[in-house]
Amino acid sequence: MALRNIDINRCLFQYTNITCSRCQEICPQQAIHNREIDREKCDNCGLCTAVCPTGAIQSDTDYDAALTAVKALSPQVLMCKKVSPQAMPCLGALNRRLLWALAEKRELAVDTSRCQQCNPAVADWLTAEIKACNTTLQAANKPPIKLVHVKESAPAREPVARRSFFRSLFHAASETAAEIAAAQTNRQYAFDPVIWLAKQNTTPNSLFPQLSLDKSCTACGLCHMLCPEKALTIRQEANAPALIFNPLKCTACSLCVNNCPQSALTLQNNA
Repeated sequence: MALRNIDINRCLFQYTNITCSRCQEICPQQAIHNREIDREKCDNCGLCTAVCPTGAIQSDTDYDAALTAVKALSPQVLMCKKVSPQAMPCLGALNRRLLWALAEKRELAVDTSRCQQCNPAVADWLTAEIKACNTTLQAANKPPIKLVHVKESAPAREPVARRSFFRSLFHAASETAAEIAAAQTNRQYAFDPVIWLAKQNTTPNSLFPQLSLDKSCTACGLCHMLCPEKALTIRQEANAPALIFNPLKCTACSLCVNNCPQSALTLQNNA
C-alpha cells in the first residue's frame, strides 16, 4: 500500500481564479479524486509528484535524497527498485527539468527497460520527458541521456559458520524488529523540485517556463504575493514597471497570470 497524500496547505485549490487537477488527470490508477489519494489503488508510480506545481504531494519516498544519491554514482544512472533496492520505487516522479539538472554537468543514463511492462503510463511519460531533455542537451552541445539496461544483481549468500549461527539469528531478529518499527512510523516526505533544482545550481533554459510583461502593468505587486515559489517581483522603475523573474523557481502554476487585474502577464510553458 502506497503512503501518499496531498498537503492541502500547498495545493492550488485554495487560491482564486485557478483550477488544477494535474495529479488526478495523470494518475494511471485513477487513485486521486477531490484531492484525496486512495492508498489501496495507488501504485506509488510518482507521476503525481512529477506534475504537481506546488510540491503538494507527500509520500514515503525521499526523492531529494534519491536524486542526490544518483549524483554520487559513476556513471550517473537512474534506476528503479526493480534494479536496485536503494533506488526510487518508480521513475515516474522524474520530469524534464530534473533530468536536465542531472545531465547538464555530467553524462546521465536512465534504465527504462522495465517500465513498459511494469507501468505503460510511466513508460510513455519518461519517453516524452527524456526526448524533450535530449533536444535541449543537443542544442547546448552536451551528451544526450542514454537508455540502458542494468542487470539486477542477486545478493550473495555467505556461508554461516556453526559457531556464529545464534549470533546471526539474533542479528536477523534485531533487524526485523527495526524494520517493523520503521514501517509503523509511516514517515512521509514532501518534495519540492524547485528547492532541489536550486541546490544543484541548475542553469534554466527552454525547458523552464518563461514569463513576459506588457505595458498595462501597474506594478501592484499582487503576482509577487500570490506566487508560491516567489519566482517573480514587479517593481516600479522611472519609466515603467519592470519584471524580475526567476524561471528556475517558476512551476507554471498560472496563479500570477490568472489573477493579474490588468491581464499584463503572459506565461509560456514548454512542459
